[in-house]
Amino acid sequence: MQAKNTNGPCQRAECKGIPSKREVSNSECESQRHVCLGSERAILGAILEDDDLIMPEVVASGLAVPDFFLSGHRRVYQAMVEQWQEHKPIDLLLITARLGNRAEDAALVASTIQGAIVHVDHILAHVEIVRNAARLRRLQHIGEWITNSVKDTDNADALIEDAIQKLERISRPEVRA
Repeated sequence: MQAKNTNGPCQRAECKGIPSKREVSNSECESQRHVCLGSERAILGAILEDDDLIMPEVVASGLAVPDFFLSGHRRVYQAMVEQWQEHKPIDLLLITARLGNRAEDAALVASTIQGAIVHVDHILAHVEIVRNAARLRRLQHIGEWITNSVKDTDNADALIEDAIQKLERISRPEVRA
C-alpha cells in the first residue's frame, strides 16, 4: 500500500483546482475550481484561537474580505476585521454576536473551526493559497468578460485597454512595478 501524500498546506487544506480524492459537494460551493475551503476555515479558525498573534499577520498579508469564496466566510472575516480594527477581542461568542447572535450565526462561526487544526506557522501559507485562488477566480471572470465583450464591440483597442486596466487591478504590486 502506498502512503498518501499529505505534505504541504494545499494537500491538508483540501484545495480545489488541484487534483484531489475528496470533492466538495455542490451544496458546499458553487464551483470547484480555484476554491480552498480548508484554507479558508484554517485561517478563520486560527484567528478564533489566537487573534492577538494571527490577526495582525493576516491583515498585513493583504488578505481581503472578497478573497474568501463562501459568503459565510466573507461575513465572518469581515466581522473579525471590524472587531480587530476597533481593538476588541475576537472569539466565537463575540463574532457570533457581531453577526446578529442568531442560531445560524453561531453555526456559521462554529463551522469555521470544524476540522481546522493548523500549526500557527502555516497560516500565512494558507493566506497565500486563498489569495491566489481569489485572483484566479477574478482572472477567470475577466476572461469571461472579454469573451462576451468581443461580441459587442468593433473597437479592439478600447477593449484591450479595458482588459489591461482590469488585469492591473488584480495583479500583485510587485508585478505592476
